[in-house]
Amino acid sequence: MRKWPRVTAHVICESLGYATPSKAALIILDAINDRENWCEWIYSCYGCDPRKAVRYAIQTRHYHKGYMADFHQAYALVRRYLASGDEPIFASWF
Repeated sequence: MRKWPRVTAHVICESLGYATPSKAALIILDAINDRENWCEWIYSCYGCDPRKAVRYAIQTRHYHKGYMADFHQAYALVRRYLASGDEPIFASWF
């Protein structure tokens, strides 16, 4: 998350807020290491392949605006987590 905070925020946006900052970072780590991810969102939408989710998050980053996909809000959550370790418990927007 420290290395790619913006990508982490875009994964949060792509998940429509389902992923917390730490979960988004784990999804990115699994994608880098070519491991399956059994998060409900990744399992249901991408067949346990986190690489697809990360790829789509990066490819569609310019569309991460508005309700449940606002990049600036997600990026603020990532920065807050990096600064204090504080993050939402269940999902990013709740």
